[in-house]
Amino acid sequence: MEHSKLKVSVRDSTGKGVARTLRRSGHVPAVVYGSGKAQSLSALLKDVEKAIQGHAGRNGLFDLEISGGNSSRTALTLVRDIQRDPITGKILHVDFLEVSEKARVKNRVPVEVIGSSPEGVKKGGILDVVHRELHVECLSFQMPDHIQVDASALDINQTLHLRDVTLPPGVTVLDDPNTVILHVIPPKAEA
Repeated sequence: MEHSKLKVSVRDSTGKGVARTLRRSGHVPAVVYGSGKAQSLSALLKDVEKAIQGHAGRNGLFDLEISGGNSSRTALTLVRDIQRDPITGKILHVDFLEVSEKARVKNRVPVEVIGSSPEGVKKGGILDVVHRELHVECLSFQMPDHIQVDASALDINQTLHLRDVTLPPGVTVLDDPNTVILHVIPPKAEA
């Protein structure tokens, strides 16, 4: 499996002022967690956006080419968290988790609702997406970018539980199987 490559530099300084300076210069502050320690990094914003929006996606594997400090190394990582500006959507900070291809990892994966308009919505109901992310565990190379759930068969007052969702091979969901993912709310009567 091919991984996205991302060049990052070690940074010794931390804090809000340093992060703002990095962002003004077109960089993104980042951290890679692994082996019981955290390492502060920075990367070019355009490179990070390209890697995340490219074939790697939110849960793709990244080969971080870490330079600076006393040595250079490459680390296989997953994105643990992305902080974005709430107005512009611009990436403000990225947390990476160093992984092994042979080890099982836990991560949050977004839910993608697919299918035509649910039957209940056609009758005036409202589709309510209760959980937008699922906590999953799998081998790092099996981590899905998203988990699809089909809402097209839901009628008014019907619910889709986690136990009803078909998962990709090798993926285990850590959330309660009785968790409600979607339901169709009946329309409110006009006063």
